[in-house]
Formats: sequence, C-alpha cells, structure tokens
Amino acid sequence: MQDRMLRRVFILAGIALLLWLLYLLKPVVLPFIGAFLIAYLFSPLVDKLCKLHLPRWLSISIVFVGIGVLLTWAMWYVVPLVWRQLIYARDSIPSGIHWINATFLPWLSHNFNVERMEIDTDQISTVVMEYIQTNYSADSIQSMALRLAQSGLSFIQVGGTIVLIPIISFYFLLDWERMLNSLRRLIPRPYEHSTLKIVRECHSVLGAFVKGQFLVMLLLGIVYAVGLQLIGLEVGLIIGMVAGLASIIPYLGFAVGIIAAVIATLFQFGVDWMQLALVGVVFMIGQAVEGYILQPFLLGDKIGLSPVAVVFAVLAGAQLAGFLGMLIALPVAAVIVVLLRHIREAYEHTALYGGSAVVVSTGDSERISVETESVELDIEVKKPQDTDTSIDVDRK
Repeated sequence: MQDRMLRRVFILAGIALLLWLLYLLKPVVLPFIGAFLIAYLFSPLVDKLCKLHLPRWLSISIVFVGIGVLLTWAMWYVVPLVWRQLIYARDSIPSGIHWINATFLPWLSHNFNVERMEIDTDQISTVVMEYIQTNYSADSIQSMALRLAQSGLSFIQVGGTIVLIPIISFYFLLDWERMLNSLRRLIPRPYEHSTLKIVRECHSVLGAFVKGQFLVMLLLGIVYAVGLQLIGLEVGLIIGMVAGLASIIPYLGFAVGIIAAVIATLFQFGVDWMQLALVGVVFMIGQAVEGYILQPFLLGDKIGLSPVAVVFAVLAGAQLAGFLGMLIALPVAAVIVVLLRHIREAYEHTALYGGSAVVVSTGDSERISVETESVELDIEVKKPQDTDTSIDVDRK
C-alpha cells in the first residue's frame, strides 16, 4: 500500500516538474505547440492524399502549396478593397469631427441639458505637443528609441517564429504516424483501451468543432459584409470581415460589428434612423442565420455547453491566458466536457456512489429493488385504481 502511494506521489511530482519546465520554456515551446495544432488540423487532408498512393512528403507539400495559393488569391482580391475602404475611412475623419461638432454635440446638449462643447483639433494638437515637451526629455527620447529598437528585435523574432512554424509543421506531419505510435506505447497496457476511447472522442469533438467554427466565421463574415454593402455603408466590407473573424469568440463578433457599423453609419449619414434601423436588420439577419442555420448544421451540439457555460469558459480563458485564452477556451472546454463525462461514468460504478436500481413492471404494480452496501430495499408500488394508491416496503 505504501509503495503504491509513494509511486503515485513520484508520478505527480514528475508531472508538476514537467509543467514547470514547460512554463519556463514557454517562448520556445509556443512555436512547437502552434506547429502541432496546424499539423493536427491538416493531417486528415494529408492522409487522404496519401491514400492516392502519393509519397507523404509530396502530399504535405501539395497541402502547403494549396494553402499558400489560397491565401495569395484571397489577399490579391481582398487587400485592394480593404485598402480603398481604409483610405475612405481616413478621409472621412474631418467630416466625422465636423458632424460631431455641428450635429451630435448640439443634439446632446439640447436633449440632456449638458454644457455645450466641441472638439478643437488645433487645441488637441497643441496640448499633445506641450505634454511631450514637458514630460519627455532627451533621456526619455533615448529610452524611447531603445524601446523601439527592442520592439524591432521582437518584431524580427515574431517574424522568424512565423516562418519557423510551417517548417516544424511539415516535419510533424512527416512523422505523424510514428509520433502517434510512440505516444500510444507510453500508455500503460491496462488503461490503453479506455484511454484510446477518450482520445478518439476528444479528437472527434475537436475536429468537428474546429472545422465547423471556421466555416461559421467565413460565412458569417460574408453575410455581414454583403448586408452592410447593400445598405450603402462604405466601410461595410471591413466591418463584416472583422465581425466574422471576431465571431471565433462567442458574442464578440456581433458586439464589435454592430458598434463599428453604428459609428460608421453616424459618420457617413448622420443621425439617420432609417440607416440605423437597416444596420440593426443586417445584424439581426446575421444572428438568425448563425443561430438557426450555421450553428445547427455546421456545429450542432459539439461542445455540450449551455450559453452560460460558454460565456464562463471564454471569460475564464481571458483571465488565465489573455486573448489566446479566449481563442482556445471553447476547444479546451470541449475536451474537459468529454473527460468529465467519463469521470462521472467511472464514479457511478464505484461503491462510493451506491448501488443500482432495477425497475420491474408486473401488471398492476411496479417493483423497484435498490441495493447499497448497508441496506437492501424492496419497494412495491401498486398502480392507482380509482383513488386508491398503496406502497409496500420490505426492508431486508
């Protein structure tokens, strides 16, 4: 008994030491984690190409070239449109400031009885320059230049990491089967069947969720962008794309999209209630399409979480790991749901949970037998005839 307890303590200590080392090596480990996730996402596609009797290295190369061509094609058509809308947004800033001073602030002062004010760009520029001259000396400028240089080095490091991730992903995919077999051999033989069953369920849930979520993001972005362009919003394409990408985090895409669309509408059309109503209609249609078409058909109930649990998972991920935590909150929650389901099933078969109940129907009565470690109850429930109902309990 003591040897078993000591062995468990050593195993837990080893796991804690490994997690601590991974935390210390986080800058080095993160590119490998990203590369592993990319390899995990595209390994089914590579396997399908390998079934066509292509060498594995050639299948991986075809997948990577296809991804590169698709991204290049998308940027070739989308970037000019986005650039034109960004230029329009920049040129609209003076007219937007004029609308705030001439329309919005007077309306606010008149309806809410607040003091009249306006935005003076010249005064703002003067205040900013005075603040810089007062609070930043030559030493501060040198330290700022040093920080900028360090930021440049960090940018180079990020760029190197972006280049490194596809290379590591290529080698992960090349050795994918051998790596999975090596991990499988680490599983203790008595637990191999149950462990592989849990892993297969997690794989099924994650694969379906990730594929469905990316399709939901793409199609929802198209719905928002097309709808906003149809109602005449000049920057509708940008807002639709951002709202679609932000929908990877539940409810964030809708919130970001409708706020940005309302602000853009006010700058372009002023207080035009018809245009604001059309913006609301576009986002209501987007939510209806997401809730009644995209989510049921593409995602279904892949995670098994209620809306409240989804919000909690996203907020918990943001608290623990920031923006990255918000991105991975739902996939991690999906895996945790699978694990908790198996833990509950194992708990229900333990002596701590208790015995099982058996219901036997015999004509006009039902007999329920409940067995526990301390007592066995035999309960006979007679079905009601008119108003007479009786229950006989025999304690054995």
